[in-house]
Amino acid sequence: MGTQHNIGEYIAADDSMTSASDFFEHLVEGVGVGVGAVGSHGRFIYVNEHYADTLGYSRESLVGSDLETVNPEFDQSRFEEYWDSFSIGETRTTETVHRTADGEVFPVLTHVTRVVVTGSAVNVGTIQDITELERRGEQLDVLRRVLRHDLRNRLNVVSGYADLIERQLEVDDDLREHFERIQREIDHLLATSENSRRLEKLLEDDLAGNRDRPTDVIRLDRTLEVAVSRVRDQFPEATVRFDEPGAVRVRAAEYVGQALTHVLSNAVIHNDSEDPTVDLEVTTVGDRISLSVADDGPGIPDERKDLVFGREETDQLHHGNGFGLFFVENVITESGGEIRIEDNEPRGTAVEIELPRPRVDP
Repeated sequence: MGTQHNIGEYIAADDSMTSASDFFEHLVEGVGVGVGAVGSHGRFIYVNEHYADTLGYSRESLVGSDLETVNPEFDQSRFEEYWDSFSIGETRTTETVHRTADGEVFPVLTHVTRVVVTGSAVNVGTIQDITELERRGEQLDVLRRVLRHDLRNRLNVVSGYADLIERQLEVDDDLREHFERIQREIDHLLATSENSRRLEKLLEDDLAGNRDRPTDVIRLDRTLEVAVSRVRDQFPEATVRFDEPGAVRVRAAEYVGQALTHVLSNAVIHNDSEDPTVDLEVTTVGDRISLSVADDGPGIPDERKDLVFGREETDQLHHGNGFGLFFVENVITESGGEIRIEDNEPRGTAVEIELPRPRVDP
């Protein structure tokens, strides 16, 4: 048996290690990943501290337990068949689930290798919690679904108004209004395309492990001044009330400025008032900065508040509010913040956003 897989030879060469347990303790206790070893009887002969902590057990309670204790998808009655299917040196990678001591089930990626320790075959496995990876995958799926739906709907609107213009070209004065509507839809499509590129880059970078919650300290007051100015220029008929709060710093992800601009624009676009009014307020609450964008529009029914972020899709005819707020929610989440929809009194909607303050002001 070659030394690549016969760990017993390493143990024999080291007088400080007298057993398989000593070997694992010496080799893998500090590697930073969950490591467990299972013998031919189907029970754990070793787990490191990281493995036990990940599942909320003590090491002592896991050693001697079977695989089904931690993996509810594993059929312990078929362990012998599973064991016999391995060959020495073989490694298998599997996406499965593990169950904590509290009964919570979460997705894991396991790598299991058959090795020989002190003359006996042992399956040594590592576990990686892939909850975040699955969440990123789901986010990208929603991104593609919502984006396709939003672009299709907007292009249908453009096509319909173009048809109206063609029929009314020499008939009435509605021509200018139709052209303006088409221009607004085109602007929306361009913004959607750009924001989709930004969000996809943000999510893919995190999925690839290139960044760990990429946030920078920014002057929120200055970011909001730019956003308010843009919305006032784009919608001169609307009133955006904003009492500048002075220097306010937050930790925020890339593109937070575009996200906040969208929230303000959205408050005007979906407002059915003749003179839309939007109130923007910034307050400090402990270690968070609270930002409220309140409008006097028609409001959002309670049963649709979860739909506006594209979180749910009841059927093919009932979608969320498009890509925009899905983009906003993900940028705020990447910033370590929170966003929610509430009713504005006496009428309208309030978008409440919280962003973390830097621990130490620069």
